[in-house]
Amino acid sequence: MRHTILFALISLSFNLLAQPNNIKFNAGVAYTVGPPTFKPMSTGSRIAIDTVSYIWYESLDPNTNTWISKGAWIQEIVGCANPVAAPGKHQSIYVTNQCATPQFFKWTGAAWVEIAGGGGGTVTTDATLSGDGSGGTPLKIAQQSANTSEMLTWTGTTWEPSWGNPYTFVTSGATITTAVNTILIGTIVANITIGLPTCNAANDQKTFEIKKNGADIFGAIIDPAGSETFYDGAATKTIYSPISLNCTCRFSGTGVWFYTN
Repeated sequence: MRHTILFALISLSFNLLAQPNNIKFNAGVAYTVGPPTFKPMSTGSRIAIDTVSYIWYESLDPNTNTWISKGAWIQEIVGCANPVAAPGKHQSIYVTNQCATPQFFKWTGAAWVEIAGGGGGTVTTDATLSGDGSGGTPLKIAQQSANTSEMLTWTGTTWEPSWGNPYTFVTSGATITTAVNTILIGTIVANITIGLPTCNAANDQKTFEIKKNGADIFGAIIDPAGSETFYDGAATKTIYSPISLNCTCRFSGTGVWFYTN
């Protein structure tokens, strides 16, 4: 009887040695801190998970230590339920369930928070945004009563439409940029020149208000950059007393400046 059993064991050993592929398998998951750098070799796992960043990697060649990042490691829970227990060792902080519209959760360290509902969730927005983030209504900046050519300006608490910086204060010559809408001229000691931006397609309809309030007798010469004129044909306009001059660009192939005072 003993000889029969011994013979059977020897025969099984020879069969296994003759068919090495039968005992070589690639199963399980390797855990790592940071991207893996080891070689899986023929019997090692080609799947590795970073237990710090929760990124999982795959090795396509067992003979090298080249690993490809596959993104965040997401675990799936059975049924349409929310995760309850905190993730244990070697468990991901990202979880999805099996609802008709799967829900996606992230562990914050204290609780599970739903991140999205498989593209069907909604995002709470206020008046500064529109849309809910779904395919039919993507998130975008709301109009907020903005007019054409206005820009967003930070008020200290939120972004609101604005024509740009409210004003710039000068007591000497300056060339105005499109980021300024109002030019305040203080007391000057000689004639100065205020250069307007180029009246082109980009600046069409933009208006600039020039206010001279200084206690002096000198003139502020308003010059449309030399390439355009005022609508009445004048190359420049000069203001002396404490008054204002409004200049609006009209571009229709050629730029001209309309003015009122």
